Amino acid sequence: MAEHRTRDAVLTEAELAIYGIPPKQPVEPTVVKSYTTPARRKDKMMKPSTQDKVEGKLHEVKGKVKEEVGKATNDPDLEVSGKGEKNAGKVQKWIGRAEKAVGE
Repeated sequence: MAEHRTRDAVLTEAELAIYGIPPKQPVEPTVVKSYTTPARRKDKMMKPSTQDKVEGKLHEVKGKVKEEVGKATNDPDLEVSGKGEKNAGKVQKWIGRAEKAVGE
């Protein structure tokens, strides 16, 4: 007979039936099919060229945000910093593209 634990005591199935609670049924494990093939899942790391392109785009967007905030707050230092980061991001993105074209 299965036991059900509460904070204070253990209830039997007969005691649970008094309150209209059905007995605990065993649960069969289910098998989930994965549509990811091992070849597609070699490593969860990105290739260096893809990593450079992603990081470049990230810096480009971050720089654009800094630039716009600098314009809105009339802060020339922040605006120049944003332009510099945006341009550095563009360069890094182009490096990623060149690596991909060369073949890493």
